[in-house]
Amino acid sequence: MRKAVILVAFVSASCASSPWQSTENVPGGRLYVPRVYAPLLPGSIYPDKKTPVLAKGRPAIVLVCPPKRDCRENEILDHAAQRGFVVLVARKTGTAVANRTEVDPTRTGTLIISSASLKVEISPPATTTAHPSSPSKKILFAAFLSDAPPEPNDGTILKLYSPNKEGLLPSEAFRDAVEWLAGELGAR
Repeated sequence: MRKAVILVAFVSASCASSPWQSTENVPGGRLYVPRVYAPLLPGSIYPDKKTPVLAKGRPAIVLVCPPKRDCRENEILDHAAQRGFVVLVARKTGTAVANRTEVDPTRTGTLIISSASLKVEISPPATTTAHPSSPSKKILFAAFLSDAPPEPNDGTILKLYSPNKEGLLPSEAFRDAVEWLAGELGAR
């Protein structure tokens, strides 16, 4: 009986499909391309999970994790997959997603993780006519709530969080970062 329960648990766990259409090693890191589905009805935002389509022109995130620390990569990848982001996981800043059919280069953000903060940057596309006083980058900065919070620069949104039990940024900080990127980059 015990072997049957273990077998059923193993089979059911292996039946769960990956949210990624493909993953591959590319120069600069590991690339994750999301599974994308056709709309349920024309113009609908709801996906028809029975009709997969190829990912084309998707928004992208370059996730920069520190080389020796856990940046909760799986947690961020889970949120990014739900929003249909192509994700490049890199170990150093300055890495960019290569030109690919899956990626819209005008809708790319960078998420930089450090031990006590995360920083999200979006550079607006050069074709956009910007107001003279608009910032050259849109930035979301998440840090620990402290007596002296960092002073936000022009165009920076500052979110402060209390540390979790392990003294790290809570899960909500990563979810908020991906959701903010989804709103700014028009991910659906």
